[in-house]
Formats: sequence, structure tokens, C-alpha cells
Amino acid sequence: MYTQIKNFAFIDGNNLRLTFQELNIYLPLDKLLLYLQKKHNVTTAYYFIGHIPALQNHYDELTSFGYTMKHRTPSRQDGKWDTCPKCGHYYEIQKRKLKCDCDADIVLQAMDDIGDYTRAIIISSDGDFDNLVTRLIQLDKLDMVIAPCKRGCSALLVKAARGRITFLDELLDELKKF
Repeated sequence: MYTQIKNFAFIDGNNLRLTFQELNIYLPLDKLLLYLQKKHNVTTAYYFIGHIPALQNHYDELTSFGYTMKHRTPSRQDGKWDTCPKCGHYYEIQKRKLKCDCDADIVLQAMDDIGDYTRAIIISSDGDFDNLVTRLIQLDKLDMVIAPCKRGCSALLVKAARGRITFLDELLDELKKF
């Protein structure tokens, strides 16, 4: 009897966005989803990211492409301050920023849905996913880790993936075909 392959993608949206922003490279997210659907039989692509109301149009666009959005409310991280050794004035060395860590949400979703998918694709370069990747391999549930970029990818994640890893920045030409 034929069993339909239903792979799920779990995308660390903040990691993906920040990596390509740092590389100053445009990543066509519509083509990424088509690539995942055609090459990896992805039927559900969860896109985890902090919810910033000013970016609602972007989230709506991702939803229109076919991503299932998973939002977390960001928290504010205070800036870092120091004292000038010469004059004694207190000054800000790092600005306040929004922080949204979706790692636990991704792990929980991947484990909650484990009976619903054939295999998982994890898109992140974050070493915090090494235990998830190891567990998915043990359960024969990992298809592939797709890290946004080789540079900056956690050595822990590379080791955990045991050769089942590729780098999205090296697939950009292939994405253009979709």
C-alpha cells in the first residue's frame, strides 16, 4: 500500500531573516516554499517569528505563499551600559533591542506533530536544535537540516545532523528555478 509522504518544515524565521540580512542577500521566501514542497515533499511549513505589529503585511504575505505562521510576543532587552574610564560618565554601549526566541516553540511543535509527518526539515543554524536533531534521527524522523549559511552555523548542529545538512546560501541559484 502506498503511503503519502507528508514532510513538515520547522523554520526559525528570525535566524533565517537575520542571516540573510547580514549577508545583504535577498531570499525569495515564496520560492523557498516551492523548493521545500517540490524537493522535500513538504506539506506544512511552520514559520516561527516574533510578532511585531508593524510587520503585519509581511506576515500576511508569508501566509499567502502558504506558510503557517507561528508567532511569539517579543520582549525588550535593555541596552548595555558602561562607565568611561577617563571621565566617569555612564554611556550606552549597546542599544535596546527586541528579542524573540522561538526555539522552544519549534522543538515543542516538532515533537507535538511527530505522528502527523513522515520526516522533518529544520531550517536554522542555531546549535540549540542539536538535541532535537539527534532525537529526530533516532526516531528516523529527520529528512534534512537546512542552515541559512555555512558561516555562522553552529558546530553542534552540524555534528548532530550527521551529514544531513545543507546550506541555503549555496542553494540560491536552484531556488531561482522555482
